[in-house]
Amino acid sequence: MNKKLTKASLLLLLCLVFLISACSSNSSSNGNGGNTGESNTPAADEKPAGEQVTLNGVFLGATWGQATQELAKEYEKETGVKVNIELVGRDVIYQKLALSIAGQADYDLFNVDYNWIPEFASSNSLVPLDDLVKKYNVDTSAYLPRALALTQWNGQNGSFGEGGTLYGLPQTIHPHLLWYRADLFNDEQIKAEFKAAYGYDLIPPQTMAQFNDAAEFFHGKEYDGQTLSGWAAQGSKGFGNVHTWLTFLYSNGADVIDWDNMTSSLSTPEAIEATQTWIDLMKFSPAGINDYTFAEVASDAAQGKLAMAIHWSWSAFEVDQPETSQTVGEWDFVQTPVMKESIPHLAGWSIVIPKSSKKQDEAFKFMAWLESKENDVRQAELGGGDPVRTESYSDPALSELKIEGTDINKFRRYEALQEAMKTTKARPFFPQEEKWESTVSEYLSAAQLGRYTVEEALKMADTAVNEMLK
Repeated sequence: MNKKLTKASLLLLLCLVFLISACSSNSSSNGNGGNTGESNTPAADEKPAGEQVTLNGVFLGATWGQATQELAKEYEKETGVKVNIELVGRDVIYQKLALSIAGQADYDLFNVDYNWIPEFASSNSLVPLDDLVKKYNVDTSAYLPRALALTQWNGQNGSFGEGGTLYGLPQTIHPHLLWYRADLFNDEQIKAEFKAAYGYDLIPPQTMAQFNDAAEFFHGKEYDGQTLSGWAAQGSKGFGNVHTWLTFLYSNGADVIDWDNMTSSLSTPEAIEATQTWIDLMKFSPAGINDYTFAEVASDAAQGKLAMAIHWSWSAFEVDQPETSQTVGEWDFVQTPVMKESIPHLAGWSIVIPKSSKKQDEAFKFMAWLESKENDVRQAELGGGDPVRTESYSDPALSELKIEGTDINKFRRYEALQEAMKTTKARPFFPQEEKWESTVSEYLSAAQLGRYTVEEALKMADTAVNEMLK
């Protein structure tokens, strides 16, 4: 509730400030439609001789934000441009971006969850980058297409994909993968027990039926002094359960909105079947799964409490940390199970420039440097998230890197990740996504807890979303 109130207050502040700024736009030096290659190129980039340029950025306090902080020191040595990087939580990024756009804070760069790009681009609050890309000869074709698409917006709801205006550069992507304990799946006794029970060989699940069987088989089994749960994924209300549910929904051929009519489509037969499958599978998950966030899934995996998980690709680093994990090197990764196909939910973070920045060219030059071929690899080496450039996945610096003290590939997830990036799908791409997500999450939670049937919950969600869309 506090999060909703905070965002509501910020949006009210933005509306008031935009109304005021609109009245004075003729005198504004930074309000000419965002043509960064012409009249909107900020004069502040032309610094007096001897004066150091300083950029201020706000990044998520995750591994990629920490990597950015480290690389910014190298950028200063190379260029003389100082880049101050603040590491904060997700909500604080949103708050600081809103204040910066409103002219109440002085920032040049923001690390953003991709669903914010339609929201802020639709209010003309972000610098469009196409002219800067041409000006500084940046080859955007080197990025994974679906990673780049997270930063593009053409003003049309549901238009995730190539071809829109570029409002940022991707920094990291992490689609869902199916994690499985290779040591369990390769244990000869376990394999024999599974075949005796189910009549076929135990393999990393490729279909949802195989996933159900493996989850049922492992759930409650004792292994290495640990009682296993069959699988786990985020199940918490509010930006948790929606993320897992979307992988099931998309993989069953459903979508959340009928974009042609701009109406909610959550109660279609495909959506109901996918949702029921997801909820039924929860009986093979740990107690308390309905409160599981990102952190609990990774922690349980590292402690050896799970046989499988559906989780973000990037988080795999947590199970290979010798200081904290009891399952170092034991996890492997494949595509999420097929219902009609495998379409994992895609998450990712990008870098944008607010229109209020007076150093837009310098900010863009740092972004382009940070997401260059060399530094995309460097960020991954530093643990900063999964690469966004195609060539990074075959770079020996990553493909041949081992977990320290072992002969196990540190980035063994990359083969599965590249396959996932061919079909992965983002959350609904429109300015109201976050409000949509929090609305739907309430009804999913009610179905998880058995307060409503799946059909009842999704029909009520349709009604609530349609009211929101009005």
